[in-house]
Amino acid sequence: MKIKKLKINSFGKLENTEIEFSDNINIILGKNESGKSTLLKFIISMFYGISKNKNGKTIPDFDKYKPWEKEEYSGKLNYTLDDGNEYEIYREFKKKTPIIYDQAKNDITKQYSMDKSKESLFFFEQTGITEENFLASCVSEQENLRLSNTMKNSVIQRLSNIVSTGNESTSYKKAIDKINKEQLEKIGNNRSAGRPINIIENEIEEKEAKRKEISTYENQKYEMVTQKENLQIDLEESKTVLEILRKQKVNLEKNQLEKEKIKILKENILKDENKVKELEEKIKDLEESKQETFKSSKFKYLSIILIVITITTLSIYLKKYIALALNIIPILIFGVMLNKKQKIKQQIKRNNRKRYQEKNLIIEEIEKIKEEYNKQKEEILEKEEKIKIQERSVEQEIKQEFIEKLEEEIIEDILSTKYENIVEYIGEKEKELTDYKITEKTIEVDNQNILKQLDYLVEIDEKLESLYEKKEELTQLNEMYEMVKTEIEKAYQEMKENITPDFLEELKNILRHVTKEKYSNIYLDSENNLQIEIENGKYMPIERLSTGTIDLIYLALRLSATKEISEEKMPIIMDESFSYYDNERMQEILKYLANQENRQILIFTCSERECEILEKEKIDYNKIAL
Repeated sequence: MKIKKLKINSFGKLENTEIEFSDNINIILGKNESGKSTLLKFIISMFYGISKNKNGKTIPDFDKYKPWEKEEYSGKLNYTLDDGNEYEIYREFKKKTPIIYDQAKNDITKQYSMDKSKESLFFFEQTGITEENFLASCVSEQENLRLSNTMKNSVIQRLSNIVSTGNESTSYKKAIDKINKEQLEKIGNNRSAGRPINIIENEIEEKEAKRKEISTYENQKYEMVTQKENLQIDLEESKTVLEILRKQKVNLEKNQLEKEKIKILKENILKDENKVKELEEKIKDLEESKQETFKSSKFKYLSIILIVITITTLSIYLKKYIALALNIIPILIFGVMLNKKQKIKQQIKRNNRKRYQEKNLIIEEIEKIKEEYNKQKEEILEKEEKIKIQERSVEQEIKQEFIEKLEEEIIEDILSTKYENIVEYIGEKEKELTDYKITEKTIEVDNQNILKQLDYLVEIDEKLESLYEKKEELTQLNEMYEMVKTEIEKAYQEMKENITPDFLEELKNILRHVTKEKYSNIYLDSENNLQIEIENGKYMPIERLSTGTIDLIYLALRLSATKEISEEKMPIIMDESFSYYDNERMQEILKYLANQENRQILIFTCSERECEILEKEKIDYNKIAL
């Protein structure tokens, strides 16, 4: 890849500036503050855009290079790739997206992807090089080359990183450690506590326990529904029964007055019947009285006869005078008795006549009473029959009204219930309904409590679903971390097996060339530490070399890295890279760079030394003065 030309409309302190580059060495010469660093930043920003974030700096690059007095903040750049295709970038830095043209000046911007910040990825898709890798390999800036003794360890780590991973800011071990640390912080593991996965698992355990506790309400809900349904059935049945009872009560009460009259009539009839019985008893008593009178008079008459016979018999055996006296006495007694008998007969006749009259009166009264209550009985029968017909008619209507709500047998049992029992049953049913309503209210309250718990159960389920999703996300993230570590391990091993040997070989060639065979062998040990072979054949860690030598190795590594990062032969851009080199070492470096086949070199410098050495060595170059 080669940068052909650029035009800066306005960028930092540069404006209306046009520059053409050669395909080989280009020396961009200018005094300090002449705009060399601005030009370098313009080139990088044309490819990758310019950041509005500070990224650890005092002010963002966007604000640093934005012209103060002009609205114009744009430019364009032409470049060709190794396949011969030529492209032109036009960029207004106030806008995210540049316009990309092909060699026929067709706008092909939409052919390339956009990243999350809406920056076009055209250069990455063309070369496969990120801005980070571009700066780490293709661009060598002065502040990254000249290092103090206190920064040796940092440089040595960078050297190891470049050799082991291809990127100076990426250490395999540190990358793995960082991933492990981040993995522990963002996820956690079985042995950790208070980490996201531990917090989620503890919360899941707590919620599952709570769910198990509350889930019993689900069964209670179904039981409650069944209980409520059964209660509703019983309630409706009780209402129906109560309604039938009330209708039957009204039905029976309609004829209650007539029934009371019938009751009174029956009581009167009963009194009359009792009176008839009394009168019949009285007749019986009269008959018995008549018989007793007859028996009494007969007994008296026989007694007198017996006495007379007894005295007569005694007179036969007694003396004459006594016998005479005795005979006279019976005659007298007999005479008295006959007289008495006559009177008794007359009295009996009178009594019998009186009893007969009394009996006839009683019989007459009995007949009259019987005639009256028999008539009342017939009247009662008629009324009772009429009442029965009326009641049965209403009962039939009741039966027809409720036959679909209640079993026929139950309805008939209710309708056959006596009035006094109906009143009692109505009271019982009303109490039963009250109890049902209390129970229904209790069930409703319990149901509301259950529903609240079940609502909370829904919340728990939603929370559990969210927790399981988060756990799954953490699991997937953990798998991603593991996959990343696996891929890093694979990439690292692949780098060590395929790229690092070539990388080290190229590094050896560069070192051999620029140090005139003083250092020709360098390798990476198992701990990712760079070891270098010194003149006596001994290997030693590079940190024991001088700072200047380490600077040289660092530059050599970056030059070597440009050959590994992309299939494109990327330009080598050096900004004041040789400021601290002596002329001899600079001469060897420039000769090495001049021998880079088909590779563009851009050297930014404030010194004429590079031009003098190139002219001395008769090496062609393009001089651009700022």
